[in-house]
Amino acid sequence: MIKLVLSGNTQTITKVCNMCGCHIEDLVIEDIMVKKDSDVTVKDKDGNEITRTELPSNLKECQCEECE
Repeated sequence: MIKLVLSGNTQTITKVCNMCGCHIEDLVIEDIMVKKDSDVTVKDKDGNEITRTELPSNLKECQCEECE
């Protein structure tokens, strides 16, 4: 699952395990951005257009010892 923590002017996005809640990795907006039907053009930090319409399946994977 994706966890968003807002603290003051800071936001932290992390990938955590759906089963045990352990931290898997830190994410950035581009890792989770999806495009829905609209005229808005969404670009990543390199200027490339983001066109995916669903989250990548690897955001659901967990390799921790508790879950294997």
